[in-house]
Amino acid sequence: MTDVFSDKLAQWRAYTETPWGRIRYTVVEEILRRQCAELGEGLRILDVGGGDGMDALPLALAGHEVTIVDPSESWLAEAKRRAAEAGASLTTLVGGVDDLPEGEWDLVLCHFVLHYRPAGAGDLRRLADVVRPGGRLSVMVPNPASMVLRQLVTGGPGAALTELRADTKRAVTFDHDVRKVSMDELETELAAAGLRLTGRFGTRIANDVLTDDAAKHDPAYFDRLLELERVLCDQEPFVRIAGMYQLLAERPG
Repeated sequence: MTDVFSDKLAQWRAYTETPWGRIRYTVVEEILRRQCAELGEGLRILDVGGGDGMDALPLALAGHEVTIVDPSESWLAEAKRRAAEAGASLTTLVGGVDDLPEGEWDLVLCHFVLHYRPAGAGDLRRLADVVRPGGRLSVMVPNPASMVLRQLVTGGPGAALTELRADTKRAVTFDHDVRKVSMDELETELAAAGLRLTGRFGTRIANDVLTDDAAKHDPAYFDRLLELERVLCDQEPFVRIAGMYQLLAERPG
């Protein structure tokens, strides 16, 4: 996985500065803030595949003890740099899902990792094993249903049918084919790993059906769009068509 990501940091930083990148991280930050409020203060948090710390840094700034595990040393160095600039402390470890650190954690994140991994690798069982009893796991992947809708509004029925029939998707920023993981599939795997689903969330719900990307750069338009995304992020049936979905599951105490 290091070869996929290590030389793409500049492209990734450019993506995170786009309106749709900012929506993704702002909404997820709010979702994680709610989870932490329910779990308590001074949490031990493990971010698996956390890269440059975009999800981890707000948690560290909130006073939690955060460790990022990622296969790319250059991305971890960027996480440390950003944390130092913000006056926060992060622990970084080179590794991945196959070599998680020992111990149990209050909250474990695994965002945008599982679709790069082979099906049947047992990743959710490994992740579940490092969640403390009563702790939670947050997993997040691109939503195959949204891919079909996006192709429909941008390319028409033919493009949507082609997308529907495809088992993989090209990740543009990283120029890499990834497998599609449906929400139902992931929920089944979470249950098989002994976890209890506590929440479904969606990010980029409105954004991904709005084809006028230029309008999103207007500050007033963006503010209204972000407000809508925040309202919709935990609302059925809208989470089902989100550009990316996030599931929260608890390890029974």
